[in-house]
Amino acid sequence: MEYEKLTYTNERGESIELSTESVYHCNVSKDVEGIAGVTNVVYSTNSMGQHGDTYVGQRIEARDIDILGHINTRDKAQAYELRRQMLKVLNPELDGTLSYEFGGFKRIINCRLHGEPKIERKSVLLEFSIPLDCLNPFWREVEETKEDIASWVAAWHFPCVIEKDNPKSMIYGYRAESVIVDCYNEGDVSTGMRVRFVALGTVKNPILLNVDTGEFIKINVTMQTGDTIEVSTKYGSKGAKLIRDGKETDYFRYVDVDSTFMQLAIGDNNFRYDAESGVNSMEVSIFYNKEYLGV
Repeated sequence: MEYEKLTYTNERGESIELSTESVYHCNVSKDVEGIAGVTNVVYSTNSMGQHGDTYVGQRIEARDIDILGHINTRDKAQAYELRRQMLKVLNPELDGTLSYEFGGFKRIINCRLHGEPKIERKSVLLEFSIPLDCLNPFWREVEETKEDIASWVAAWHFPCVIEKDNPKSMIYGYRAESVIVDCYNEGDVSTGMRVRFVALGTVKNPILLNVDTGEFIKINVTMQTGDTIEVSTKYGSKGAKLIRDGKETDYFRYVDVDSTFMQLAIGDNNFRYDAESGVNSMEVSIFYNKEYLGV
């Protein structure tokens, strides 16, 4: 049986399901507001003698989600135990995520409690009201999309057959190089990304270039064998870090001053990589989430 359901999960991994099939009963299509659509604000200017306004820009405001439902049990002791569990999970001091599922369709959004959930007894059952703030108003796919620009592909497989007359002919792997890779953003809005540079040898000043816009991300540093540098262009988490021998170091100061924390536009985004030296000893991958205006 397919049915709509919401699942709230806090940063400790504790979660509750809200649906018509859950003890926390909620009819998602009727009792939830704010999961579809967004509020858009248009900015404009005008001057004396001008008819109408001149468009300056626009922004999409944070999303408010309100969830109504009831605890579906007539047993008073059980109802209050479920109430305590709900209050524990819906802790306003913890970050959380809200996921929406219907059949094989699933989206997720970051959120926090706005104030506290209200749980009150109405006639027979306990009814609840959960107000959520989503500062980033966009829903996203659960898994990141990954695009490899340059990587090594494994070619060793079982069963393994080694030629008797030519034992050195075995290919264990090969380098898959794409001069240009297209990161196609089929979401509804532009989105940030996570760029990963991996050094298989010595690499000096790695760079990722957006072929369409001319924007680039360049790291002014010489990478050692085994180094990984990750650059995030996502709003709220922009920065760069080095991962060496399992230890993370802030590398924001090594980002070239002319670099742009570029976003993936809707549709095609063509990138290529380069380095001052050691370009063939580098793997480059791009990770991103496709974001949507509603579910």
